[in-house]
Amino acid sequence: MAAAPDLPARRAHLLSLRAAVLQAADDFARAIDADFVGRPRPETMLAEVGLVLSSIDWTLRRLTRWTRPRRVRLPAEYLGASGRVERVPLGRVGIIAPWNYPLQLAFVPLVAALAGGNRVLLKPSEATPRTASLLAQVVERALPPDLARVVEGGPEIARALTELPLDGLFFTGSTATGRKVAEAAARNLIPVTLELGGKSPAIVMPDADLMDAAKAVMAGKLFNAGQTCVAPDYLLVPRDRMGDTLDALRSATQRLYPDPQGPDYAAIARPQDLGRLEGLLEGARGVPLMERMPAPPKFGAWAVVDPDPDSPLLREEIFGPILPIVPYDDLLQAEAFANARPVPLALYVLGRSRAACEGVVARVRSGGALVNDCLLHTAAHSLPFGGAGESGMGSYHGEEGFLAFTRPRSIMVASRWMPARLGRPPYGSSVDRIIRFLLR
Repeated sequence: MAAAPDLPARRAHLLSLRAAVLQAADDFARAIDADFVGRPRPETMLAEVGLVLSSIDWTLRRLTRWTRPRRVRLPAEYLGASGRVERVPLGRVGIIAPWNYPLQLAFVPLVAALAGGNRVLLKPSEATPRTASLLAQVVERALPPDLARVVEGGPEIARALTELPLDGLFFTGSTATGRKVAEAAARNLIPVTLELGGKSPAIVMPDADLMDAAKAVMAGKLFNAGQTCVAPDYLLVPRDRMGDTLDALRSATQRLYPDPQGPDYAAIARPQDLGRLEGLLEGARGVPLMERMPAPPKFGAWAVVDPDPDSPLLREEIFGPILPIVPYDDLLQAEAFANARPVPLALYVLGRSRAACEGVVARVRSGGALVNDCLLHTAAHSLPFGGAGESGMGSYHGEEGFLAFTRPRSIMVASRWMPARLGRPPYGSSVDRIIRFLLR
């Protein structure tokens, strides 16, 4: 395999990719809009193009420090020797990206992989074919073909990629598919990073300002029409505030989207998901949160009041604009409800007392957590992004992305007279003294 790109080459590759993404910004907005049959341009520019560009900028400013070898102190028996730890590339890596943020979730891992000095095969989702084709064009224009390539196709291509003897694999998608990816990678002993879904709870504290909480929850829930892996998936609310909470949610939704049929509200990207979302509402106590519900391929915002804990609404990731609302009688009950489920990718806690909110964060398991807002923590490059258990394995964003696509390599330069050499045969009294010292 060819030598890994050095630091100047990595910087040049990232700058070239940045220029190509910036040049294609409007093309990405049009392609994603066409693939979704309705995706607001501001959402694409903020969550896709802007996030990729800022990820590259953040990486370029810190890459020299990240790649710098770290000197380490050695034990006394290695007197005179020197030791260091370097971050070296994994090698040839695969990235399998999903459809819901087809640019961001393809190129942010790509940025991390290039920063780490890897060679990359990138598989975008077949559910967004126009965007996948544009991703391939941008990569071909910006990067050498022996450094990065985009492979288009359906599930069979993704399956073949997981079976290659690569040096690393990065997958974003559903928990069920993530299990299959991990199983395939394990056969070749390939390290994997899995960014999966999960049911991220939002907990409204007893002292919360309901209007502020509702704005945060609905802004997070309805961004990209709920097709976001860290969207608040269900809401835990004090039982005596259920009615007021519903009113606040309805008011917040109507302020955010006064015209849901207009260009600010995204469509449901995959036709099969419309039927799935309609099925989730069957037999449920659904409450519409919009005065005028939009027509397909859009899907209006709904609250579902106190669903059965065993219903699909509380067992399966919703990935759409339906928000189950679960009442609780005391905070311990709410925390127990959340902790009884698989570890979510995100946790949201909304209340006036920061100390009380932080207490909930400390007691409820999650991949990441945000107090008094939703979604925004995912755009902070200084914060690792990742789940645990069924919501994922490993982290990325910023330096964590660089670490995910590299491994530590230990290097020691021996000294001719270092005491550790006294342990060589033939063994005698000096070795006996060393053993007695070790076993003291």
